[in-house]
Amino acid sequence: MKKILYIIAAAAVVAACGTETLPSGNGTLSLTAVQEGAYATKANDVLGDFVVDITRPSDGWTRHYDRYIDIPQTISLGSGDYTLTVASPEYRDAGWDIPYYKGSADFTIRVDELTPVNVTATLQNMKVSFVLTESFKNELTSYTIVVTNAASWDAADAAEKSLTWSSATGDVEQKAGYFSVAPLRVKVDGYRAVDNSESHSELIIADVAAKDHHIITLDARVTGLVNGVSITIDPSVNDRESNVEVPGWDEVPVDGGDEPGEEPGDESGDEPGDDPQPSTAPTMTWEKNPEFAPTPIAQTMDVEIEIDAPEGIKDFVVDVDSNILGETIAQLAYGGDQTIYTYSPENPLHMDLINDKKMIDALGKMIPAGDQLKDKTHVDFSLSKLVPLIDVYSPASGSQHTFTLKVTDNKNQRLEKAVVFYAE
Repeated sequence: MKKILYIIAAAAVVAACGTETLPSGNGTLSLTAVQEGAYATKANDVLGDFVVDITRPSDGWTRHYDRYIDIPQTISLGSGDYTLTVASPEYRDAGWDIPYYKGSADFTIRVDELTPVNVTATLQNMKVSFVLTESFKNELTSYTIVVTNAASWDAADAAEKSLTWSSATGDVEQKAGYFSVAPLRVKVDGYRAVDNSESHSELIIADVAAKDHHIITLDARVTGLVNGVSITIDPSVNDRESNVEVPGWDEVPVDGGDEPGEEPGDESGDEPGDDPQPSTAPTMTWEKNPEFAPTPIAQTMDVEIEIDAPEGIKDFVVDVDSNILGETIAQLAYGGDQTIYTYSPENPLHMDLINDKKMIDALGKMIPAGDQLKDKTHVDFSLSKLVPLIDVYSPASGSQHTFTLKVTDNKNQRLEKAVVFYAE
């Protein structure tokens, strides 16, 4: 999942000044924050716990806040040039579920002028997760996976920059590790179920960048060979897919099984090193806004998002983080029953568009829902009618309204995309 945090800062006129020595003439910095993304449960995901620094390069003046939530509603500043920086409170080279966000922007405070500032705190590290094929699960009775971004396995800092996934914990596909940006080394050690023979594979991913989600697929096959690793890296999107094929073994005959040297159930004739099949994971495209950049709300909008899911859509949920549409849609679907939903910034509305009949009945004529989504391989998902409703309620200038689209296909491949709208 790729989350982005937005901070909006505005400077307004005021006649007071702080205790520090400030340039002649003053203004006030007013900070408002909105977090994009659902289920923020840890400090590194919760914007209220982020650290904030305001600096004035001309004389080195700084002001630091340990938590965004503790910042006063207005901050008195003298006129001049400043830099605003926001960051997650914790940084590690390697850690479980520790995304690290950071962003900064330069701005100028001028007497008697309003100065809007936008800061985007983006993911600065990389996410690593694993997908295990059925062949891998069946062939290996136990295994460990070690990932490091140290210069080598023997480097002095390798322990601090490494994480280990293990079959013993039973949650390999559920655990996500985060690493600072550096080439990744992946090592897989496993024991074959049929005879306990060992297999060892290594992969180096050199093409890395912040915000990359490296989804590494582990596969194993009996080939009649004793070595060989097939690796493919897809650099086309931030979801970076790599395949690791555990070196094959000489086939061990099993009563009632296939003949020695023949791959069980495989009549394709593929040899190790064949190109892997193209990814069938869901994708989203927005022709009018390819970067999915935050978009101003207007009475007429073109929000036509194309969703392709070659394996067919199983679940489709939209989280609505909006102080206007959240409760408005809940009113339509649930009649204002607060035991079902009451809006708060920490509680976006979850619109289950396939399994929630009340939600489908309420919104089915406005956006695709129900049978228009279930098992479909292509959907034109339009928010062009829904989003302009926000404008009817005269939203506060600068307020943001986030729709997070979550698609799961019939192979349990997931895609999550946030679409952000703001009132001018």
